[in-house]
Amino acid sequence: MTSENFIRIRLFELIDNSNISATKLSEELHLNKGYFADVRREKQSVPYDILSQVCTYYGITLSDFFDRDYSLKDTHREVNLLCQRIPEDQLKNVIIPILKRFAETEK
Repeated sequence: MTSENFIRIRLFELIDNSNISATKLSEELHLNKGYFADVRREKQSVPYDILSQVCTYYGITLSDFFDRDYSLKDTHREVNLLCQRIPEDQLKNVIIPILKRFAETEK
């Protein structure tokens, strides 16, 4: 997968998992209303400055955006951000066992 395809896929994961349309995001970022439609159709690429604005808008870092293991879904992102504020020993000994228990009951 090319980096351009990766960026396109991740970008639309963000958009599709949010409560805002691509058109509305374009307006919020002061872009042409059809900008992201053109990106989706591979007629337009996403330069660094726009990608940076998108990440800021969604409250993630560029590092998060490019991390293949980082979930872009709102609830997963919220859990990730909360876990970053919990001391490592509590995360390892309390939170992770609770999450594992919930995951087992969902099977």
